[in-house]
Amino acid sequence: MRLRTPLLPALACVALLAACKGPPTDPATPAPLPAAGAATPSAPAATPLVHLAEIDAATLQALGVSAPLKTVHFRDRDGEGLLVLDRIDSQAPDADSGEAMDVALLTATLYRRADTATPFVERWRSEHRTECPGLDLEAAYFLDNAEATDLDGDGVAELTLPSHAFCGGGVDPHQIVIELRRGDDRYRVEGESLVVIDGEAPFGGERADSPSYAAAPAAFRQHLDTVWQAVHTLPGRESDGGP
Repeated sequence: MRLRTPLLPALACVALLAACKGPPTDPATPAPLPAAGAATPSAPAATPLVHLAEIDAATLQALGVSAPLKTVHFRDRDGEGLLVLDRIDSQAPDADSGEAMDVALLTATLYRRADTATPFVERWRSEHRTECPGLDLEAAYFLDNAEATDLDGDGVAELTLPSHAFCGGGVDPHQIVIELRRGDDRYRVEGESLVVIDGEAPFGGERADSPSYAAAPAAFRQHLDTVWQAVHTLPGRESDGGP
C-alpha cells in the first residue's frame, strides 16, 4: 500500500522559501534617499595658492630677463606661475617738434608652466607707456602692493598690478592705475594721486572706476579699494613718494 505525503507540510516549506528571498525587486525603482541630516560627500577642496621661493637667475636669463623690478613666484590650480615686473627706458622723437623725448615702459608679464620639467611660456603681458618731452619723468610700480592672492578661494591666483606715472615740472598729481588680473579677466581702477603738502590744502585724488570694476566680484572690488587707499597718497614732492 502506497503512502501519501501530507500536502500541508509541503505548502509550508514553499512559503518559508519565499519569505527568505524577500519581496521582489523592481529594477526601475530608484534607490532610497538618505535620511534627513545624514552626511553627504563634500566637493573636493580647491588647490591652495602657494608662494614659492624666488626664481633662479638662470631661468630668468632664459626668458630674456636680466634685472627685473620684482618677481612673484607661485603655484595655483593652473600650475606654476611667474610674474615679472620691469621698466624699459628709451627715447623717441616728439611728433610735433621732432626732438627726442624720454619714454618709460612699465611691463608686467605672466609666465606659466605645468611643472619644472617644462619651460615657462608667456601667458600675457601688460604695458603702461609714459612719454615725456623735456620734463621730469617718473614711472614705477608700487612694489609692496604687487602680489598674488586668491581672494575668492577657488585656487586660481589673482595678480595685483598697481603703478603710477608722472610727466611735469612741478608738484602735480601722478596718474595711478591699479589692475587686478585673473586669467583673461581684468579689473581696473585709475585716477590721480592725492598731493599732500604741509600747510596747504590737499589736491588731486580723483578716481575713476572702469565698467570692469563694477562687474567684479565683491571680494575683488574690496581688494582694489584697499590697494587704492594704500597707494593713492604721495607725500610732499611726489618724486619722493615712489616705491
